[in-house]
This record gives sequence, C-alpha cells and structure tokens, in this order.
Amino acid sequence: MLNTNESFYGQQTGERILYVVRPHRFSQIILLLKFLAGAGIVFFIALIAGEQALAQKYLGQIGVIGGIAAGFIVAIGLWVIDNVRHKNIAYITDRRVVKFEASTPFATNSRSLNWEEAVKVKTIPPNFFWKQFMIGTVIIHARTTVASLDSGSRENIVTDDDVEIRDVYYYRDLGNYIEKILFLYKKQPKDIAGLQAFVPKEKGKRY
Repeated sequence: MLNTNESFYGQQTGERILYVVRPHRFSQIILLLKFLAGAGIVFFIALIAGEQALAQKYLGQIGVIGGIAAGFIVAIGLWVIDNVRHKNIAYITDRRVVKFEASTPFATNSRSLNWEEAVKVKTIPPNFFWKQFMIGTVIIHARTTVASLDSGSRENIVTDDDVEIRDVYYYRDLGNYIEKILFLYKKQPKDIAGLQAFVPKEKGKRY
C-alpha cells in the first residue's frame, strides 16, 4: 500500500489523520547540493589526474570518464532524494504518531507510538539557519524513556521507543499541537473527536 495524504499502511479502522509531515524541501535542496559538490570534486580530481597522465596524452579520455562519473553521482542523488521525498513521511492521528523512514532506497522502516504511551514532546532546531526558516525536529518521548533515564540525561537522548521527526516546517507549532493532543487524550478524551487538523501557517491564518 502506498502512503498518501489520505491513508497509510497499517492505518486502523476509523483512525483519523490530523496532519501529514513530509521533510521540508530545503532539506532536499541541501542534500542535492551535497551530491553536486561530490560530483564536482570527482570531476575536478579527474581533470587533475588527466593533467598528470603521460604528458596529458589521455587528458580528454580521463575528462570524459570524470564527467560520466560526476553525472552518475548526480543521477544517484536525484534518485535518492526522490525516494526520500516519497518514503520519509509521518502521520499525526487521533490515536498515535506513525513514522515511515527510508533506511535505503529499497527499504522503509516504520515506527509508531500511541498517545497513551507518549508523555513528552521536545522541539529543537538543527542550527540557527534552520531556526530562522522555522524548520526543526520534533521528538515525542515514550513513557519508557522518561521512566528509565534521569532528568539530567533524558533531554539529549532519543531511544528506540521515541519517535523523532526531522525537517519539520513550523516545528514548534506542531510540538504545541501534539502537546494539546496529549492533554486531551489524557484529560478530555471526548474532545479529541472535535480536534481540527494542524495547518502549517502563521497563527490567525490557520483556519
């Protein structure tokens, strides 16, 4: 089954999707730039090697090989990015958070955490630049993580029981939204049914 904005693999009967999280396009652009940089380095090394090869006798051939290798790297990069875009996806539902992540271009791992077992939400930006664009990481901590770690270390540890969603647009707002879900689920479960879907826009423009 293909994961879409309307349904996902393993979705339970009556389970309502409140928000679909995909990696922000900026993260894909950065990944593409890394592949382009790698391709440029390979091509540059090929040219340097060609200049040293038998008094430049094979410079043209080595340059062609370097260009082909660089093009191959770019093609692989585009393929990987396309796979990541389609396979790396998370769902915030009225029952749990479900995350699908491509471990390789051919395999996808999944992880889910029921709201009953979730106890804490943490939001962090990977760096100052990402923070300015409101892109960051949302971590939903499981009860087992909080119970097994002391307060001094748990802030910086993500275990296999937790769900970590990276490259999230409006990451702080989504973290607050999940906090609201946890409160309603534990204190006012009947109100979950009337909870509106999350909209990644500025406050006052979401509904």
